[in-house]
Amino acid sequence: MKKSQQIYVSEIIEGSGKGPLPRFVYRLLEKITHQEEINYILRTYGHLKGVEFMGALIGYFNIKANFVFPERLPENGRCIFVCNHPLGSLDGICISYLLGKHYGDIRYVVNGLLYRLKPLRNIFLPVVLSGDEKKRRKAVEILKKAMRSDVPVGVFPAGACSRKINGKIQDLPWRKTFLKQAIQYERDIVPLHFVGFNSPKFYNAELIRRKMGIKNNYISLFLPDQMFRSKEADYKIVVGNPIPWQSIDRNKHLENTARDIRQICYDLQEEYGKLSLP
Repeated sequence: MKKSQQIYVSEIIEGSGKGPLPRFVYRLLEKITHQEEINYILRTYGHLKGVEFMGALIGYFNIKANFVFPERLPENGRCIFVCNHPLGSLDGICISYLLGKHYGDIRYVVNGLLYRLKPLRNIFLPVVLSGDEKKRRKAVEILKKAMRSDVPVGVFPAGACSRKINGKIQDLPWRKTFLKQAIQYERDIVPLHFVGFNSPKFYNAELIRRKMGIKNNYISLFLPDQMFRSKEADYKIVVGNPIPWQSIDRNKHLENTARDIRQICYDLQEEYGKLSLP
């Protein structure tokens, strides 16, 4: 029987050139990142791949995830699905699972811990922003291949988990890359809104990080903990109307178009809120 993958914080840190660290620091990080429970999941469900593995994760956490306005999903899934990124892990898993079930296949652009999980490698597309140039070129080629295909592709245009900004939980400004890709590969854009939040503990840690000037990598350590705090949650993903790629105004600054589509995403939250009123 093939041995299942196991994740070790010490190997990740030392492999990134930031270690070694004192043993007590590793023990603390192992606890914060739920290393033992993640490895239990990999031992138990590691034989599954892609959408099946995601379904097992959703079952393990005993969470519910459903589309609102699923009739808006285009018949042809060759689109770029863009969404806010409130959770940092389970949102990508839930959306990929639902789109994968609906269309039969899915690719989703992610970074961080999720891409380290081998059972998800056939679905998740890596983002390498710095470091090894060979890895970066390989990641670019993998993304181009997915974009040229007929498979649906999901993206979090903010590139990072939502933060508390001006008293509201919201994404950072959206990057314009998805618009360039929509034009280049002739893919319509489907806005989604994921209804959900992390715990106050996460946002308080982010405020401390900002005040102390600590790099973003620090806050990502809390994301696995947020995932394990989400057991038995009930998530809704609100589907917006598709935006034809031909309608993207190339003469307009794409940063402004990205901002407008980000607003459409958050307008979906309001639409869902009105739907939920008695």
